[in-house]
Amino acid sequence: MAKWVDVGENRVANILFKAQAVDATLWMGLFTNTTEPAEEATMATITEHALGTDGYNRIVLTRGTWTVTLDHADYAQQTFTCSGVDWGNQYGYYINTDQTGTAGILLAVELFSNGPYNVVVGGSVKITPKITVA
Repeated sequence: MAKWVDVGENRVANILFKAQAVDATLWMGLFTNTTEPAEEATMATITEHALGTDGYNRIVLTRGTWTVTLDHADYAQQTFTCSGVDWGNQYGYYINTDQTGTAGILLAVELFSNGPYNVVVGGSVKITPKITVA
């Protein structure tokens, strides 16, 4: 289950309590950091395969399509598929507010409990994003 990072918690608090505009779209990407990013992580601390190469791109997580049950939100399973050149070891995933680059706000991260996954050409990683709101 993905954990909130500080800037993600701050983002949610500002949306709820200061009426800051809601992000139109959220994005999910894979990271190659060998350990789970820390609570104070930002997009600048996330390392990922080069966007737009070898079939790797962040996946859109559309607002309004999450299932919320008690203290957690779940999203339908998503698949990253490798083409061109191997991606190598992928250690986890993250959710942020931007499709590209490091300008977006990092919301949550999760280190794969049974990873890393060595993703080769034709291989894929399937993720069912889940975030606890408690």
